[in-house]
Amino acid sequence: MNTGLKRIILGAGILVACGATAYSTRPYWLEWLDRARSGQQSPVADTDPHAGHDHADHGTSEAKPVLTLSDQALENLGLEMTEIKLTDYWRTIQIPGIVAEQEGHSERQIPATVAGVITKLYVFPGQSVRPGDPLMDVQPTGELLIATQSSLLRTLKEIELIDLELKRISPLVDGGTLPAKSKLEKEYERRRLEASQLIQTQELLVRGLSPEQINTIVESKVLIRQFTVRVPGGANSAVATKSSQEPSSDVLPAVQVDANGTELEPKDRVYSVESIPVYPGKLVQPGDGLVELALHTMLDLTGHAFEREVQLILRTLQENWPVDATFETADGTPLKRDGLRIRYIESTVDGDSRIQRFHVPLLNQILHATTGDDGISYHAWLFRPGQRVQLSVPVEKLTGRIVLPAEAVIQEGADAYVFRANGKQLERIAIVLEHLDARTAVIKNDGTLTPDFDLVAKNHAYQLNLELKKKLGEGGGGGHSHEGHNH
Repeated sequence: MNTGLKRIILGAGILVACGATAYSTRPYWLEWLDRARSGQQSPVADTDPHAGHDHADHGTSEAKPVLTLSDQALENLGLEMTEIKLTDYWRTIQIPGIVAEQEGHSERQIPATVAGVITKLYVFPGQSVRPGDPLMDVQPTGELLIATQSSLLRTLKEIELIDLELKRISPLVDGGTLPAKSKLEKEYERRRLEASQLIQTQELLVRGLSPEQINTIVESKVLIRQFTVRVPGGANSAVATKSSQEPSSDVLPAVQVDANGTELEPKDRVYSVESIPVYPGKLVQPGDGLVELALHTMLDLTGHAFEREVQLILRTLQENWPVDATFETADGTPLKRDGLRIRYIESTVDGDSRIQRFHVPLLNQILHATTGDDGISYHAWLFRPGQRVQLSVPVEKLTGRIVLPAEAVIQEGADAYVFRANGKQLERIAIVLEHLDARTAVIKNDGTLTPDFDLVAKNHAYQLNLELKKKLGEGGGGGHSHEGHNH
């Protein structure tokens, strides 16, 4: 076979192979040819590879609108990103409340136990005092009190004389010089005087003197002409003219603890002088208030709930779930206390407002202490009666949810969205919103967002959505770029 014939046969084989290859790959090059023809008819394809493309058929999920922001825009917004995490969330109801004193425990009034005249004051309103500190001097004026003291002194003197006489005649009786009857008569007389002393002591207790003051009379043999009223709970030394008005029952209001939660001894407790309704020279009668003291270490948060919320609050009480409290502050910075517990729910409902109250104990703390040039100390407390508070009462526990700040979510009608990072772009993602309040958004974990992988905008979702709408409007009513988009 000559060379020319070989070339003809080889060329024919090549043509047959090319034809077979073109025929087998025609689905691909025909589609390319169609796109090329479409490109000649519509210039949008040069700028948007998804133009004329139905997002419902794009892979397995619908394409998301995306937003690209410049570095300057991101800095102006102060945009923050956060990683998606699964956590447990307590659904709560918000109950308004007020800080109040614990009834019967936070306040203590020091009453006058005898009739007398105020001669001197040692304290000022607002001053901090401790058990045993002096409050005021009182000069007794009651005639019966003075007469009973005099009778007690007379009895004490007679007992002393009897003791001296017994000391004199005892050796004579023992030696047989005097009959034993003489000694027995003196002993009987002493027992009678001891009985009188007991009766007079009890009468002084009834008339308002304390055991320490009576001991002062017994030891010094001097009438109490003036005594000092002190803060209850302290160990006071009794002297003739200044003794304690400490009652026999040392019951102090509430329990006071320090910053570490350790209970303080009564002598270490700090009271505040609330009011002093007396003044030097004023005549007071038994039962009149002398000083009002306050122990603000433990306070009470009083929640005001509607009747429809009582069953939810009752469940919180039964389950011993923690309650959070948020307090109003002058600078707007939230002041919070977490892990509080409901003590009890009142058994009555206010007839006019239909409000039912419940109570939460609150541990207070001293904000700062100051001492003036005169040595008087004052304490400022962090929480004060009358202060407003918002109580977050848990009613349901949601487990395995995505919890974000409320400003990370945007709502449009029935739809809710977040902005997820996709490279240098932000894409708007539709989510299922389970709970939203002023501070927190709870998102259902349905696979739309991937925990421990996806990053979403933590704030300014509203501004991002406005910017996205603006750019979508510039693109002809729905066109958007998917540059750098990775599904």
